[in-house]
Amino acid sequence: MTSRISQVAGLLLSACSLAVWTDVRMLAATPKPKPADAAYYLKPHLKAGQVLSDITYRVIATHGPGMEDSVWQVPATGTYTIVRSDSADVISWNVSVRMDGKMAIQNAAGDYRDDGKTMCFKGKCSFTTDASGPFFNPTFWGNPQGDLKPGMSWTVELTQPWELGPPGKQTVTVLSVDKLNGMVVLKREGQGVGSYEGKHDVALIKRDGKQYRVDVKHGSAHWVGQAVFQHGVVVSDELLCNTDVELSSPEVGTIQAQERQYMSLLQHPGAIEN
Repeated sequence: MTSRISQVAGLLLSACSLAVWTDVRMLAATPKPKPADAAYYLKPHLKAGQVLSDITYRVIATHGPGMEDSVWQVPATGTYTIVRSDSADVISWNVSVRMDGKMAIQNAAGDYRDDGKTMCFKGKCSFTTDASGPFFNPTFWGNPQGDLKPGMSWTVELTQPWELGPPGKQTVTVLSVDKLNGMVVLKREGQGVGSYEGKHDVALIKRDGKQYRVDVKHGSAHWVGQAVFQHGVVVSDELLCNTDVELSSPEVGTIQAQERQYMSLLQHPGAIEN
């Protein structure tokens, strides 16, 4: 009896040892999960039929001594419906937009190419200079590689005037990451000299209720803001750019003024009736 008990105990011990050894071997053979790289947070992965909506706001304001504040603002909403694309590098969509008080667009076709650096709309393609948009744009945010960690930063050079500011350099910094949900918060801060995109060397200002035409000279600009991305889709984005401007005319003399431009973009759940 004692012998049989010893034999059973020996078999159980051998089985336990084999099981433990097998588990150890399986653990050793199982690869460790790789850290999420930048593309995990910043490259869009969209499906046909997916709907993305944004609420946006844009302001240009100029203020200075002896003049009334000049303010131009455009609130807008937009809904993108993703459509099938023949290329994995092209995000195709139909969009409906309403710029309140200005214009409305219904179900217009377009796409983003070159990782978002080029937008094609109504058959015309152009370099994307918008300060923000529905997707990550490496023109403004750079091309970080490897895993993103809070505190890491890189430099981005803006080679031409863009929606809110002049050519210049900016630093992009990772503020926080959420690997579980594929989200990252990035801050951008930069500086440059000159005007934002377009021709802005003449303006109209008011002084004592009268309107005057003045020449405009843009000086140093500084901008800062932050955005939240989830798998390459913009969840929220805000940016403020302050620029020194000199306004002059024979009637008003020279005014050292400040031009403030700011914008915000917020993701909205579901389609918007535009």
